Order: sequence, then C-alpha cells, then structure tokens
Amino acid sequence: MHEVSRVLGPAIVLLALRAPPGWPSPTAAPPTDLQFIVAEAQKVQKADVASWARYRFGRRSEREDFDDTGRVVGRDDLEFVVTPAGNGFREELVRHNGVAAESSDRDLQRRSATFNKHYRTLLAGDEGQAESGYSLGQLLHLSSYRFMGQEVLNGVDCYRLDFSPEDVQPTTGGLAAKFTKAMQGSLWITVEGFHLAAARAETVRPISIALSLSKIYELAVRMEAGPVGEGVWLPLRVEVKTHARILIKSIRRRNLFTYSDFLRLDPAG
Repeated sequence: MHEVSRVLGPAIVLLALRAPPGWPSPTAAPPTDLQFIVAEAQKVQKADVASWARYRFGRRSEREDFDDTGRVVGRDDLEFVVTPAGNGFREELVRHNGVAAESSDRDLQRRSATFNKHYRTLLAGDEGQAESGYSLGQLLHLSSYRFMGQEVLNGVDCYRLDFSPEDVQPTTGGLAAKFTKAMQGSLWITVEGFHLAAARAETVRPISIALSLSKIYELAVRMEAGPVGEGVWLPLRVEVKTHARILIKSIRRRNLFTYSDFLRLDPAG
C-alpha cells in the first residue's frame, strides 16, 4: 500500500490541468467558451506550480488506516517546515504524532524527501509518469469536459467543469488509461484569473493493477486551493480515501495533506 499512497499524494491534483509552457493571458473568457477556459486554466496552473518554488510553507501529512468494520487501526501525523533550497526543497520534520520530532525521525524524513519527489513529478508532466505511475493530471488531460455553468465556491466565482469516463478514448495505455476509464469528477476554475480552486474525483468501478495482483475498489480525491499572495494560488488541502487489495491484504486508508503559512522568499532567501 506504500506504493498506492506514494502515487496518490499531493501531486495528484496539482497536475490537474497539464499545460504547455506560458504565462496566463489577461483576456476575459466568454462564460460558455469551454475550450478557452481550459486553455487559460492550463497556462495559469503551469505558472502557479512554478511559483511554488518561491515559498516557504508548513506541510502536514496525516494518515489513518481502517479495518473492514471502519475502526481506526493505525495513525501517523507528520508536520514539516518546507523551504526552497537549490533546485528543490529542504524538508524539516518538526512534530511527529503531536510531539517534537526526534533526530532519527528528522533524518529519515529529510532523506525521504517526499515533497521534493512530488514536486519533480509535478514539473515533469508526462515525463514523471515512470516515477509516479499515475496522476490525476493524466486523467484530466485525457478526459472530456462538460461546462456546468458558474458556481460560488468559498466566496469565489468559479466555472465548474465536469468530467467522466463516458465516451473517452485515451491516447495512451497503461495505468493512466485504466483510471481514465473509471473516474468521474469536477473542477472549479476561478472566473477571475483562471486558477484551479478545487477538484473532486472518484472511481465509478474497481481498477485492477499489477497484473491483477492488486485492485483499487474505491478511490476518492478532494482538493482545495487558495491565494497565497501576489496572484498565486496553491493547494491548501488534499484528501485521498482509498479502499484497495494488495495481494491478499485489504487496505482502507485516508490520507490528508494540508499546506499553510506560505511565506514568499526573495531570490537570496
């Protein structure tokens, strides 16, 4: 299940609108011009992701494991301060399960560099597929969209776009295509600025992986983003719920990743 959790981490939704290089256009969109909305949101998403490397922030990773009755049988809670460093980030574990982290835990998490791996996959686009196996970005890039009108989300006017596996013909095979054929959901794109404000996705049928040795029965992803300053929007909360079987072991897990205290650093910071 470690592989499933690694694949379905924060990078899941940040690639939701995989884009070519470029910065957002200031042009206003006709409210029902779906192609224009998606194209602008792709460019803005690319810019927002690139901007992440200029911020120090807090990152919290919470995991709960359940038995088949829904009883919690395991928990883990890690709190980090993440700082841009060189071409990546320095990840300092500060608290583990509510208490100050021990030096051995800090060293282990620093070597694991979990966020660095997510961010490299995020920047790599399709080139990150070999490392990450599957990301929601690939799913949404392959899926068709339906314009559902405008909605107010957390006080912000947004365009809502829905996607589903119906009538979708993936251009690539493998694991990404399996997810594409099995998931449905929605995106909320801000009317002002075309930022990805939220995303929801869930499976509509089980997915077999690893030569059918493993099966994902249920997968649900929820992401919320918000402004962190200077016109940049970044994720604030990513929740992933999974019910899977790995060989003969049943896994029920909830992962919650939260991001806070964003601080823009100057180039020398």
